[in-house]
Amino acid sequence: MAFGDLVGQKDIKDRLHAMFAGEPAQSFLITGAPGIGKRTFGRELAKALLCEDASSDGACGKCPSCTYFDAGTHPDIRTFEAQKGKKTIRIEDLRSGLISDIAVNPQISARKVYMIDADKLADVSQNLLLKSLEEPPKGVEFILTCSDPSKLLGTILSRVTTLQLQPYSSDEVMKILKDSGKCGDDETKIRFCADFSAGIPGKALSLADDEDFASEREHIFDMVMRMPRMSVTDILTDEAEYWNGNSDKVDELLQLLQWTLGDVAMLLASPDKGVLKNGDKKEEIKRFISDVRGLTLINVSNAVNAVTDFAKGLKVNISYDAACCSMLLKIHKELAR
Repeated sequence: MAFGDLVGQKDIKDRLHAMFAGEPAQSFLITGAPGIGKRTFGRELAKALLCEDASSDGACGKCPSCTYFDAGTHPDIRTFEAQKGKKTIRIEDLRSGLISDIAVNPQISARKVYMIDADKLADVSQNLLLKSLEEPPKGVEFILTCSDPSKLLGTILSRVTTLQLQPYSSDEVMKILKDSGKCGDDETKIRFCADFSAGIPGKALSLADDEDFASEREHIFDMVMRMPRMSVTDILTDEAEYWNGNSDKVDELLQLLQWTLGDVAMLLASPDKGVLKNGDKKEEIKRFISDVRGLTLINVSNAVNAVTDFAKGLKVNISYDAACCSMLLKIHKELAR
């Protein structure tokens, strides 16, 4: 795969094209939100740096070096990540796998590449790495990935070429999902996961595999559709129990709730226009609007405000149980006409 085959990130790819038209930098830092694809870009960059016939578009994909890289057996790349269950990379691993290895000539390529998960570097490890970054031997390349560069030493930041990945468009995430095959031909699921991911492919791919997420979506949508027929007792027992039992996923639930209410508002305002988040449930929403006599945009707006107020309250240590019940009761008041 060449740089041009990677989805999105045009500015970054343009910079890489320019670099590989000449002599690439020796130290890179790839930044961006968790799940945005730092490791994917880092590996493609590493492959290009090791390639025997690289062009401005990156690795050729055909030479022996590329073949070894794709097979995971290339001897000239070292990857440093925290071991399972550990918060940081062991300094012993850096000493033995990097400091003691850096002066050894590459075996089959003209360069050696060290890929490091910099989010997992303790301060002492950063200081150890800094010595190698200051004066790397010829042919040695560093690729650091980091979600929060503010935790890195300023002296490290000053010695690397930073490539900051930006959130993807919904269409770009949809392409990544389609290419993965995780959603099959289910266009509705592909669109929903892409939109919900906020431009983070890793999140979209995770949602596509998450059966609990599909269940959450159905529950929240069904809750809104049933709200006019619910009693206060239903809300304070069954629904409150569901929300309390899923408090660790409250951010997802609130977004799903806002999307469902937003779809109701959109169809109220323009029955035949607009693209719904829950596009596969348009007819159900239309029936809901028809059944709830006197429902207005003001009612739905007030319900959305209740969701927003609850979300804001979570940031200032309110009582989760009480605030959640209050939100549900306010929504019920607006929708149970």
